[in-house]
Amino acid sequence: MSLTQDACERIREAIVSGKLEFGERLSEEQIARALGMSKAPVRAAFMDLRDMGLVTVVPQAGTYVFAPSKQDVEEMSHFRAMLESKALDDALARDPEAVVQGLSAAIYQMEQAIAAGEWALYSKADSAYHRVLLQLAGNRYLEKAYDLTATALEALRARLQSGEGNFWQRSFAEHIQMRDLIVKGKFDAAHAILQEHILIINRSLPEPDTNPYKRTKVQRRSDEECTTLMQQGGPTSRRV
Repeated sequence: MSLTQDACERIREAIVSGKLEFGERLSEEQIARALGMSKAPVRAAFMDLRDMGLVTVVPQAGTYVFAPSKQDVEEMSHFRAMLESKALDDALARDPEAVVQGLSAAIYQMEQAIAAGEWALYSKADSAYHRVLLQLAGNRYLEKAYDLTATALEALRARLQSGEGNFWQRSFAEHIQMRDLIVKGKFDAAHAILQEHILIINRSLPEPDTNPYKRTKVQRRSDEECTTLMQQGGPTSRRV
C-alpha cells in the first residue's frame, strides 16, 4: 500500500465512522504529522477523497469533510435505491440460492458484531449485505455506479445508526426480513422492503434550518487527538 493509499484509507475511516464531523476543516499539515509522512501523500489523498464525495476542496479556504444537504441525501438515496432494485432483480434471476447464502453470511456477521457491541464490525457487515446484490447481479457497471455514492451514504447512515432511537435495530430487522422473503419466493415483497430500507434515511435527517452538517471553522484538535483519530479502529470507534 502506498503512502497516499494509507492516508486515504485512514482519513476515509475517520469520516465514515463519525470520528471527523461533517463540515469539519481538515489540516493537511496536522494529518501528515499524525500519520508520520510528508504533506504530499495527504494532499493526494484529499483528491481521492474528493472523488469519493467525502471531502470538499475549497480554493483559498481549505479542505472540509463533506456536508450533505437534504437534497443531496435525497438524490443519493434514490440513486442507490434504483441501482439496488435492479441488482436484486438480476441477482435473483441468475442465482437466488447464492443470494440467500450471501445475505445469510452477512447477517451472521451482523449478529456477531451486535453480540460484541462493535459498531465498526456491524457497519462492515451491513455494507457487505448490500454488496451481495451488486456482486451477484452479473453487471460490473452497476457496482461501479453504486460506488459513486456508497461511501458518502455509509458515512451518513453510520451517524444515524449510532445515534438515539432505533434506527440500527430497525435496519437489522429489515435485513433479516428481506432475506426471509426471498427464501419464500416473495420477491415483490422483498423489493418493497429494500426500497423502504434505503429511503427511510430521508425521514431521519434534521430539518434544513437545524441541519448540523454545515461547513464549520477548523476544530482546535491537539496533535495527540488527531493521531488518535487517524488510528483505524481506535478508541473512538462507535459501539452498537
